[in-house]
Amino acid sequence: FTLRHTVGRAGGTVAFGLLAQIHSGIPSMASAAAAGRAVKPIIAMGQMCSTNEIESNMKVCRQLCIEAKDKGACFLSLPECFEFMGIPGTGDALSAAQALEGGKVAASSDDTNGALFSRYQQLAKEHSIWLSLGGFHERVSPDDPKMYNTHAIVDAQGVLVAAYRKLHLFDVDYDGGFRESKGTHKGTEALLVTGTPVGNIAVTVCYDLRFPELFTALRQAGADVILVPSAFMPTTGAAHWEILLRARAIETQCYVGAAAQHGRHNEKRASYGHALLVDPWGKVLADKGSDGDGVITATLDFEEMQSVRDRMPVVNHRRSEVIDLVVGDNGARLKIVRVSASQGSSAL
Repeated sequence: FTLRHTVGRAGGTVAFGLLAQIHSGIPSMASAAAAGRAVKPIIAMGQMCSTNEIESNMKVCRQLCIEAKDKGACFLSLPECFEFMGIPGTGDALSAAQALEGGKVAASSDDTNGALFSRYQQLAKEHSIWLSLGGFHERVSPDDPKMYNTHAIVDAQGVLVAAYRKLHLFDVDYDGGFRESKGTHKGTEALLVTGTPVGNIAVTVCYDLRFPELFTALRQAGADVILVPSAFMPTTGAAHWEILLRARAIETQCYVGAAAQHGRHNEKRASYGHALLVDPWGKVLADKGSDGDGVITATLDFEEMQSVRDRMPVVNHRRSEVIDLVVGDNGARLKIVRVSASQGSSAL
């Protein structure tokens, strides 16, 4: 996802590059609700405290699937680093990273001889639930000196629908400092997946939350729900986590769901917790708190979403002749994957 801002002066007004790339023909669940086809699915956000023990993490994720299904959810988002939380400075995360596809396909989620990602595909199939696997350590080849922080969407049959590689890498000097770019490649495309059981889902990861232009572009492309699976650090979490999530929901008039890591993972890493679900008005629907594994859920009311958008039509009020958003490569850097029950998925 690339934004090109061409700055100039015209009548004292700062003018940015024009021509927003808005993808047409992508109906939102809000528009479907307005047409009388109201659907109110239940979505779940998971919270956990991952470690560098792959099997322990799998056990927790399995329990989160069970809990989400028991609460009526058809879609569960797991947090960043759900499958592995490394110790900073050791290189163990890169060593544990695997390709999304390839290797031996696991016979079940318990099959320790199978490729790790395929085990999570089996987990989705075993529990008949869509999974947002947000922050999988993806290594394209064994000799690659870096990996990707990849948020993958898997359907209830265990099929990989689409994958997004984190665009904005976390290089900061809080909580002891962190340099994600040392071992991680930047992604190159934004992603919207349309036609899921919870509407059109926009796919992001953690630090992406601080870049509102990405969220605006995803809303313009047709997003209903924006996912932000995260492992926010304690200091930045306490200061900004809820504020940013609510702001992104208010700005985009979308549901925002953020699965979260919590607690101390190892001697060098801890996370803030507070898995959150926020509605298009900015109201917090559910908050898991700072401690404890588990899931939170919310019923998505797309009629209410449409009401918010109709009563305050901010999309129609944007002054594109003054300030506009341009998606890179004539819009090609925002990939849209369409899903249908009968046809599988297809990329635009």
